[in-house]
Amino acid sequence: MKDFVTALTEAVRLARLELACYRDKNCRGPAEYSIRRLDELLNSRQVTEAMAVFAQASPSIVPEPPEKAG
Repeated sequence: MKDFVTALTEAVRLARLELACYRDKNCRGPAEYSIRRLDELLNSRQVTEAMAVFAQASPSIVPEPPEKAG
């Protein structure tokens, strides 16, 4: 469980650094690079495994669609 928390924490930390660098004109690279890097960080095997564990244990923050009238 500790490894999952570490993986998620590190992914968020690195993603925030990537965004901060993108916002800094002295550090910024192409948007495509930042998107690719965020994708690598957030869709890594470790993060995917951690999300599979934690997503089952917590409610979704995405609202459920309204029931269809019919």
